[in-house]
Amino acid sequence: MRRSDTLGSRYRRFCARRRRFFTEDYPRVIERNFRNVRVACLMACAIAALFTPVAALSVPAWHPSVAHYALAPIALALYGLMRVASPRLATRPWAAAVACLVVEALLLVAIGLLDTVFAAGRVGVLTQPVGIGLGVLIATPWGLPLGVLGLTDALFVALSFATKPLAAAEADLFSVCVGFVVAIAVAQLALELRLQDFDARERYRELSERDALTGLLNRGALAAAAARLIGSNAERASGGRSGAHASAPVSLIMVDIDAFKQVNDTYGHDAGDDLLRTMGDILQASFRATDAVGRFGGDEFMVIAPGLTDPAVARAKLARVQAAFGERGSHQVGAPVSCSCGVAVAPAGAASFERLFRAADEALYEVKRAGKGNVAVREYTEREPGEDRRRRGEGGEGVARER
Repeated sequence: MRRSDTLGSRYRRFCARRRRFFTEDYPRVIERNFRNVRVACLMACAIAALFTPVAALSVPAWHPSVAHYALAPIALALYGLMRVASPRLATRPWAAAVACLVVEALLLVAIGLLDTVFAAGRVGVLTQPVGIGLGVLIATPWGLPLGVLGLTDALFVALSFATKPLAAAEADLFSVCVGFVVAIAVAQLALELRLQDFDARERYRELSERDALTGLLNRGALAAAAARLIGSNAERASGGRSGAHASAPVSLIMVDIDAFKQVNDTYGHDAGDDLLRTMGDILQASFRATDAVGRFGGDEFMVIAPGLTDPAVARAKLARVQAAFGERGSHQVGAPVSCSCGVAVAPAGAASFERLFRAADEALYEVKRAGKGNVAVREYTEREPGEDRRRRGEGGEGVARER
């Protein structure tokens, strides 16, 4: 058996999946928990409003108490509270989990009281199915709903032995133990289904956002990253008034593999694909996790790096990228390879993505025209309105100055 197939490794992978699920998918988890708790409240209301009179008619010897009819308004009140609380707690995972667990506990205690204190000595019939259902409906870390179920089951057993004949209390104890084991199994099955759904959505997101060859962001994902990282720049440059705050200073970097078509023609497309993957690996290792690194198209790569505004630092970083690519790429294809880089640096709120991209692209092609294998850095600044009108006939346009 391989080490990756041992029971301990599988358990660690399962725990990692759970942690990622509750960390990254918490808005959906909160939404589902609130929805499921509201459904549980409505089901409790239905039990009180429909089951109680039907049971009274079908079993003449049984007479429902006021508590049986009181369950309906209690459940409706809890439903209303959850409707009010859900939008307020949508961004507070732990507060939302506590609210759902409190409602679960209240429903279980109410059902337990009906099955013990107000059961007239009969064996409980509602606690077990309701407990199994509520243990499945709510998803929180560490199996907290099952913990709440265990505590309320213990209270139910204690009340049963205190208020019922011994035979009925023993039957309740047996049914509660069986119900709790079933609840654990069903809860784990439900969690596994949730994890599979989360994994499938993550795989779909990866496929839709990642370049298949390099594993970097694709062009669409780069556009989304640009909207996030320099979106407020675009608001200001386009005259928008959305109220978005100014983003951080940012650098937009374009990287192009020199003579890539010649590599494909001479050494084959497999060699070209290897070079693209190598460049992707180098860029991903050279920039921060908070930077957006992607394949823009063909042999062109783009990096959006907030906070990287010192031209000297940008040049040094890209020189290391060029050196690593030259060494690894030349070893792969058996011939010298190089790359060219164009950088546009903008202060906070100075430029839209389109203008910053245009400045970086122009810097890149200046390097190409000058002989390739170098780095050009431009600092984007806003022109004075009068200068804009003289040069372009419109105000507010920016200019990129060579650094």
